[in-house]
This record gives sequence, C-alpha cells and structure tokens, in this order.
Amino acid sequence: MDPHRRLVALWVCRIRSLIGLKLVLFPRLVTKLGLGTPTPVSTAVVRMVGVRDLAIGLGGVAGVREGTQAAEWVGWGAATDAVDALALLVTPGLAKRARLVGLLAAGSAAVGMKLAWELADERAAAEVASRHAGRLATETPG
Repeated sequence: MDPHRRLVALWVCRIRSLIGLKLVLFPRLVTKLGLGTPTPVSTAVVRMVGVRDLAIGLGGVAGVREGTQAAEWVGWGAATDAVDALALLVTPGLAKRARLVGLLAAGSAAVGMKLAWELADERAAAEVASRHAGRLATETPG
C-alpha cells in the first residue's frame, strides 16, 4: 500500500472514530451545535449515528493497518456520509446549520469514495502483479 495513501486512510478512519465517539458521549451538545434544539428523539438518533461511525472508523483503522479490506471500510464510511448528506440537505424544516453539516457530509463522502477507489485499485494491481509473478515462476524455459 502506498505509504501516503495509507496515512490518509488512517487519518480519515481515526477522525471518523473520534467523531463517532463524540456523538455517542455528547449527543445533546452535538445536536444543539449541528442540527437545532435537542429532543429525546434527536438525541437517540445522534447516538445511533455515533455508534455507526465509531464502528466503521475502528474497522477502517484495523483494515488499513492489516492491509485488508481498507477500501471496503472507507467505502462504507463514504456511503453513510452520502446518505447523511442527502437526508440533511433534502429534509424540509431543518435548521440552516443542518444544511451546512449536510454539505460537510457530502464533501466527506466524495473524499472517502475517491480514497476507497484508489485503495481498491491499488489492491487489484498488487493482486494482478502477484498472479503474473506466480505464472512466470512456474513457467520453465525451453
């Protein structure tokens, strides 16, 4: 794995984990800052999103460190960001700051998906090279 891309993927996953932890531990504060007036329903939903982001982030860190399934974890994080962005941008009646959070989620989704594609392409290229090297090693000259 390209060291620069690996470092970026690690930071993306670590930041997702920290955001998830913040959402789990301080749902009312996060709701007040990003969405509007906290209610019991919004607090529960923010906690659920926090657990999701914490799990995806920690899975991504493990995947990047082990060199396996990093693209999948980063891609699923990007997909959840895209759904969050869509929900925050098209739901009527949300505060303007929720729209800003939606735009940030859309940006995160775009960056995450690009990174996931690059990680998947890099892994595919390594697999092809490995297969090709295996074929060359088994072929005997003459």
